Amino acid sequence: MEKTARKMTGKTVRSAVGLLTAGVIAAALMMPWNTYADEIETEPVKLSASASSEVTFSTDYPGVTMKPGATSTFTLYITNTGSEETTVSLSAKDLPDGWEGTFKGSSNEVSMVHVGAMQTRDDSPSLSYSLTIPEDTKEDTYTITLNAEGGDVNEDLALTVKVDAEEKKVGAGSFTTDYAEQEGTAGTKFSYTATLTNNSGENQTYSLAQEGAPEGWNVTFTPSGASSATSSVPVDAGGSSTITVAINPSQAVTAGEYPMTLTAASAEEKLELPVTVKVTGSYGLLATTPTGNLSVKTYAGETQDVTLSLQNTGNIDLNEVSLSAQASTDWEVTFDQDTIDVIPAGQSAEVTAHITPAKDAILGDYVTAVTASNKAVTSECDLRVSVQNHTSWGIVAVAIIAALILGLALIIRRFGRR
Repeated sequence: MEKTARKMTGKTVRSAVGLLTAGVIAAALMMPWNTYADEIETEPVKLSASASSEVTFSTDYPGVTMKPGATSTFTLYITNTGSEETTVSLSAKDLPDGWEGTFKGSSNEVSMVHVGAMQTRDDSPSLSYSLTIPEDTKEDTYTITLNAEGGDVNEDLALTVKVDAEEKKVGAGSFTTDYAEQEGTAGTKFSYTATLTNNSGENQTYSLAQEGAPEGWNVTFTPSGASSATSSVPVDAGGSSTITVAINPSQAVTAGEYPMTLTAASAEEKLELPVTVKVTGSYGLLATTPTGNLSVKTYAGETQDVTLSLQNTGNIDLNEVSLSAQASTDWEVTFDQDTIDVIPAGQSAEVTAHITPAKDAILGDYVTAVTASNKAVTSECDLRVSVQNHTSWGIVAVAIIAALILGLALIIRRFGRR
């Protein structure tokens, strides 16, 4: 019995050891298989995640400062790091009462946008958000949220708007020139090279004009590359245009400083460029007659009056203008006034010259030179004076000649028969 019991106990131990060994081996064999199985089960999840669309909604300047009543445009970008394309709807959240916002693609208003697979920032379609705030908007900082949603995509973009009535609108254009003040004499044609810049996100057309130029002045605007002047110029968003501004003062301009303002106005803004034209002094005097006729007829020993016109062709008043004359021997030339106190710029004065030829002046043409001058300027005009006989003396001469002819005829008739 004992022997049998010992045999049974040995068999039991061997059986237990065998089962234990088999379990360890099986566990050892199962462990790598289970690990591999786990990897196989989780791999499809990773592939699914990489294949889904990962869309990002962004802008370069998410915070702006605006004046009440102003409009600002945000350039938007949509990128996708996933391998699936999608289409998203666009909307704005938390827009305060009275505020107006519009999504624009190119030049059209849009509400949806297509997002391509693996779309980069450079591939992003032309997209922007134009925001207009009311005139009565209180100064404060506001936050609005733009949303792109579609399929598995739900992306928000927060925009911060600071309203400041005293702050210049961010994105406002500019109208500038390097030399805002120019100087020249009367008759100078002034030219300014101005740069008009459109800093907004939209193409704009600007109307060009001037304010404050004196009457009779001519101001023209010619864009670079244009062959003629124009009153308006288109400027692309973010672009600029070079404009030549020609300012021609009137002929009667006087010396002095003339400030004026050049303006460029679009539907969204009015830009101003103050410039100053300084006209320096120039002297000019012209001695002539009111009609320009410098021929005079007179008789020996008799006085002939001639009206002279002294014209101030400069832009400075002429003071103390004196008159003098040079004529033939024994001729006399006087003036009703030898000195004119002042001739204003651009105006004229008239004086009378009294010309008396010598009593023994023979028939013919003579030159009498009249000079008008002051300390700054001189002008001379030459009058051609024709000395003639009176008509009565001509009749007497004709009668004498006729009598001589008649007497000669009688003599010939009387003595010719012999």
